[in-house]
Amino acid sequence: MAMRIFAVVVLCAVFLGVRIIAGGKEDNVPTTNAYCKIVWLLGIPCEQVNVAIVTQIKDMASYKLVSLAPKLIQANHTSGFGQLERVNFTMIPTSMILGCHLQGTSVSAIWFSLFDNGANYCNLRNVIKGSGLDKGPGFLEFTNEWLCLGCRQSAC
Repeated sequence: MAMRIFAVVVLCAVFLGVRIIAGGKEDNVPTTNAYCKIVWLLGIPCEQVNVAIVTQIKDMASYKLVSLAPKLIQANHTSGFGQLERVNFTMIPTSMILGCHLQGTSVSAIWFSLFDNGANYCNLRNVIKGSGLDKGPGFLEFTNEWLCLGCRQSAC
């Protein structure tokens, strides 16, 4: 009986993850730019997630905070090669244990940077890892090669 309940919970989590990321790319993102979209589920309130992300962005020299709101953080990342990427974090509170649905996107500004070797993935992942959110309760990450080109080749 316990195994059946566990299987149902895992199946629901997988289904939810696929459903969350199935929306694909944002409409205003050019298809010729390198792009990454990641969805995280966290078991902490979005207010705490917001503070952790903003603190981490301010601590990283390659990031510049552009805009800050309770549910949206916008920043720019400049790579070692001088390439600029737009980085956004959007937070939506969940009803499950006061959790947070967090969506991150990173888009390269240069039109010919389609193959970025996972740089956009690392832009997002490094902020989450540096903030410690990846060690928080209920942490789940959802993405794939369709939503985040090069995420499997990345070496963050």
